[in-house]
Amino acid sequence: MLASPAMRAWIAISLLACGNPTRHLVDGNGGGGGGDDAQGSATGDCSEASKLVYVIDQFSNHLSRFDPSVKQFTDLGALSCPTAGGATPFSMGVDRSATAWVLYSSGELFHVDTTTLACTKTSWTSQAGLTVFGMGFSTDTAGGSTDSLYIGGGASQTQSSFTLARVDTTTMVATALGNEPQLPEMTGTGDAELWGFFPEASTAAVVQIDKTNGTALQTFPEPSLAGSGAGYAFAFWGGDFWVFLIRAGDSESKVYQIDGSTGAIKGTTSSGGRTIVGAGVSTCAPTVIL
Repeated sequence: MLASPAMRAWIAISLLACGNPTRHLVDGNGGGGGGDDAQGSATGDCSEASKLVYVIDQFSNHLSRFDPSVKQFTDLGALSCPTAGGATPFSMGVDRSATAWVLYSSGELFHVDTTTLACTKTSWTSQAGLTVFGMGFSTDTAGGSTDSLYIGGGASQTQSSFTLARVDTTTMVATALGNEPQLPEMTGTGDAELWGFFPEASTAAVVQIDKTNGTALQTFPEPSLAGSGAGYAFAFWGGDFWVFLIRAGDSESKVYQIDGSTGAIKGTTSSGGRTIVGAGVSTCAPTVIL
C-alpha cells in the first residue's frame, strides 16, 4: 500500500503540512445506541435513532451506523448527494433529530436523513476561511435539550493554524471564536462539553475545547495514535471517546475506544474495511452507562 501512487500522494501532502497529517486520504479525485441502562442528556425529544453513532466512508460514500455497546457496524447505504466536481465526504455531525450534517471536500454541506438517506443541500457558504472542517454539536447547558454546532477548520488541510467557530443553524452564519493549532475532528456531549481529536506525525491528543475561545481545558496525550497521513473521525458515547483512524500502511480504519476519564485506550475494533472520515453523534447519546 505504501508503494501505491495514491499513498505517495497522501504522504507528499502530509509533508507539505510540516508533519501534520491530512484530514483524510487523497486518491487523486479529491474525508445501535445504548440499551435501557444508558443515561444521557434530557431525552424527551430524542428518538432511539438520535442516540446512535453514524460514520461515513470516504471512497464508497456509504453511511453506516456504529453501535458502541457491541462494537458493530450496520451499513445503511450509499449517499447520492448532488455535489460539485466529484467531491468526497470530508466530515460529519449529527443533530438531535438524527439528521446527519455531511461536509464534502468541495465545501458543500448537506443534511442527510439517516433513515431514507435523502440529501438536502444547506445554504452554507465558506465563511471566515472555513471550507473544510470537523464539526460537533454540544448542548448549551449540561443536560439541556438545545445545542449549538461548532466547527473547526480552514481553507485547506495544510495551513499552519485553524479556526474554531460556532454556526447559527438557522441562518448558517459562522462566528469565529478562536484558533486551533491543528485541524480537529470534534464531538460534543449532553453535558455541554466540546472535545477534539488532534493527530500529528509525532503525537496525538484528545482535548477538551473551551467553547468560548478554542483553548484547551483538558488534554489526554495519545502517543500510540500518532502517525503521518491520517484519515480520522471522532465521537463521544457512553462516557468514552471513539477514534476512527487510518494511517499510512493501514488497510482500513481502526476504532479505538478511549476512557473518557483517563484517556487510556481500552480496546481496538476493526471497521470492516471502511475508510472513515466522518463520525457523528447527537447530544442525545448517553453520557454514562450504568
